[in-house]
Amino acid sequence: MSSVRFQNLDKLRGFAAMSVLVYHVIEIMNWTDFPTQGVNVWWRIGWMGVNLFFVLSGFVIYFSAYTLKERYGQSWGRVYATHRFARIAPLYFLTLLVFSVLVLPALLFIPPVDLALQFFTHVFFVHNLLPSTQGAINGVNWSIGVEMQFYVFVFLCLGWLHRVSIGRVLIVLCSVACFWKAAVFLFFPADQRWFLMTQLPGTLDEFAFGIAACKLILEQKLAIAPTWMHRWWRVILAIASLWLMFTIFWMEGDYWNSPWMVIFFRTLMAFSGATLILAVITIPEHWWMASSKPFDYLGKISYGVYLWHLPVILSLKTLGLATGVPYLTAVVVGTLLLAAFSYHMLESPWIERARKAG
Repeated sequence: MSSVRFQNLDKLRGFAAMSVLVYHVIEIMNWTDFPTQGVNVWWRIGWMGVNLFFVLSGFVIYFSAYTLKERYGQSWGRVYATHRFARIAPLYFLTLLVFSVLVLPALLFIPPVDLALQFFTHVFFVHNLLPSTQGAINGVNWSIGVEMQFYVFVFLCLGWLHRVSIGRVLIVLCSVACFWKAAVFLFFPADQRWFLMTQLPGTLDEFAFGIAACKLILEQKLAIAPTWMHRWWRVILAIASLWLMFTIFWMEGDYWNSPWMVIFFRTLMAFSGATLILAVITIPEHWWMASSKPFDYLGKISYGVYLWHLPVILSLKTLGLATGVPYLTAVVVGTLLLAAFSYHMLESPWIERARKAG
């Protein structure tokens, strides 16, 4: 299993990154005449791409930790930490620097105590834990803090995650997440709920469904290359779960004042994301044909797309460009160029160096 690479997950990564990019263009630029019906309405809720990233992380990180432990035994933790740091930290720190110096240099002139707080929390990936630091430098970075804390969780709990059944993983982690979200709903006003829900206890259900999907494959309860009939059942299940998720979402307009939505909706999103992953990874590569290769590449550079798109949006906004398709095109082109450059010049060399060291 250590030689398996789930190629089609790159397509989901690329889609998730572009969903967040378009969503931020719509929201930040107040693009009021963007379509509100049809297929394009997805981009108005493109924030869900972050939740898909969390489910993907649950799948990929558990798979990585499991296979590393199988290969390296007791020393797997050192290799795991090296790989995770090399994958996340270099571009994260570069975009922090670029944002602070070029996009919002006023950050460098805040009171020294506040500047020290920003520096400390961002360097140690705990900036998502305080309202004053969560979105201060390149707002999308809040999720990087959550990701790094999830990596620590997997490191500490891998033995338990491996020993227990898939059902127990889902019951325990989803219960923790839902109890946390219930407490948030009961004891905090609506304007504070998003911040508190995005902390690791509240996102454990999203990671849990990714872990569960991975365990289904690792424990050979589901085949990687199933028969034609079983493959289509997975596709049908993914479509049905996504349809249910979107139907419930559009029926409930007052999201943050609905206890059912606050507590349980993201768990349903996580289930839908897991079914989508299980459907996509079992579709043979030749079905996608050569036309899918650009989407694979978009997935490879998706981390850069995610970290670069907000600095690009805010930089272009200062030029006073009109909102619309030309502005979106400029953001997409600028982001993709930066993401491709940083992937080949920074991310890929660090990842390769970590692999050789491990």
